[in-house]
Amino acid sequence: MLKAAYRNSGLTVADLASATGLSVGTVHIALNGIRYRDGKAKVAIPPDRTLVKLASALRIHPDVLRVHDRARAADLLVEASRVEAGEEVSFASEREAQAAVAGRYVLARQVLAAFSDEELRAELERRDRSEQILMHRQDEADLAETLTTDRWPL
Repeated sequence: MLKAAYRNSGLTVADLASATGLSVGTVHIALNGIRYRDGKAKVAIPPDRTLVKLASALRIHPDVLRVHDRARAADLLVEASRVEAGEEVSFASEREAQAAVAGRYVLARQVLAAFSDEELRAELERRDRSEQILMHRQDEADLAETLTTDRWPL
């Protein structure tokens, strides 16, 4: 299932590793289902969290995971999709919710720590410029539409 979705995606293993935050080796092991130990090939079944990251990047539907007896991974994928979409996610307990918030906080700090202040400022400025350009284009498109509809019918 993973290998087929990977082939159809057109992504490289490096792209997939970058998109998921997994190592290239982990992606290879998950895609091939084989891990080599002491020169011998052993079957390797990816853990649910690894599978969710790969399934999300490869746009695999949760039902496909359920068909392959990976119901827990499917549930995690649904939850991750809701979080990405900004939907409210319910947790089994307050402790679980607090752990999720703490995890996101730590992850955000780790990501931000990878960049210098100058890099972060430059990225914010780039995004502002990009947003202004898009807004200007939208304003022009709205104006053009208004002008053409104001003159119609001739």
